[in-house]
Amino acid sequence: MLKSLKALLCLLLAAVSLLSGCAGEAPKESAASDAEATAAPATQPTTAAVAATAPATSDSAPVDDSAITYNSYEIKKNIDEIDETLDRLLDANQFIGVVYIKCGNDYEAVRERGVANQGAHLNNSIHTGVYTGELTRLVTAIAVLQLSESKKLSLQSDLTPYFPDCAYAKDVTVEQLLTMTAGIPDYVQGGASVLKSPVEDLSAQLKENDAAHNRQAVLNWILKQQRPLTAPAFSPSNSNYFLLGEIVEKASGESYESYVTEHIFRPLYMTKSGFAAGESTARPYTGTEKSAVMLYPGVGYAALGMVTDVSDLLKLVDGIMTNAVVSEQAFQKLFTDYGSGYGYGAQVSGIRVTCSGSMDAYKAKLSFTANNNQIYIALSNDTNSSPEDIHRLFREYLVKFRN
Repeated sequence: MLKSLKALLCLLLAAVSLLSGCAGEAPKESAASDAEATAAPATQPTTAAVAATAPATSDSAPVDDSAITYNSYEIKKNIDEIDETLDRLLDANQFIGVVYIKCGNDYEAVRERGVANQGAHLNNSIHTGVYTGELTRLVTAIAVLQLSESKKLSLQSDLTPYFPDCAYAKDVTVEQLLTMTAGIPDYVQGGASVLKSPVEDLSAQLKENDAAHNRQAVLNWILKQQRPLTAPAFSPSNSNYFLLGEIVEKASGESYESYVTEHIFRPLYMTKSGFAAGESTARPYTGTEKSAVMLYPGVGYAALGMVTDVSDLLKLVDGIMTNAVVSEQAFQKLFTDYGSGYGYGAQVSGIRVTCSGSMDAYKAKLSFTANNNQIYIALSNDTNSSPEDIHRLFREYLVKFRN
């Protein structure tokens, strides 16, 4: 089934470069956190506009996305209403950034809002890059699985071959790092609702323009931490994926950045993706000096450091779904729920895969279903914008078009 998606997704990628409003073709659309809205369906576009001003709440109870289909006739008949509702949601939430939505075979939309770089007179577009924070973990997980399949590392190996002087190395496996069950303290404080910054005793050691120094400082901090004797079943920590970046280097003989570029970005023609800001990267708005330390080179690394745009994220989804960068077996490993709704580098709920991230003022969300039904991508360079809210509210509105 997954390989049959390739033709549709290739058409999708060709079409998106022409989009500036809406069009209709076919793969996948959104995916909020781990769940689906169960609120009463909106009956008019104005209902959704009112809902857009309500306080943000997380999605309600999980749903089986494999059972969700949309009424093709009703969607086609109401394209104008759907477009207007999406625009009102973005306006009501003062969203700055880019949103891409694909729903079934009949609805596709791109919205480009706000300024990427005021001084350069550049507006946000599908080719505007942002730091994606936790979305980096998905790319890191793919790299680890590639090396596992080529027998250059074992997921069941402990960390001794990579960090022989670390006190907890023999008690943690590579797979535990992937599944967030290693119990290693996080080198980052803050989260989705609070701007991230390095922990206090690390922050002062970091330098603005020295990637090698910063990476070593973070690594030293992580390896010196004390891990609980009994690790919790699920304990999210950016430290896990930072260590995985080091493991990718040691197993491949290449730098982490070089490996990801040569084995993931380049094969998928993700030409705007990397680990440092470029000419097309949006400026962050309303970040803080403390959270900006996270943007210092070497700090985000394999856990949080990826810079990409909407166009390249569509190529990543295509590459994953058509097994261009991972085998079918690796695909299944990536998106198995290993506990608390987490797979390798992403949240998993049935057939729904979700990655949400933030760095300084940047926000990002990538979500898709494995049945070619839904894709949602949103990137923002403004602290006050919420890709999560837009996704949740639009999904609530679309309930009325389900079969």
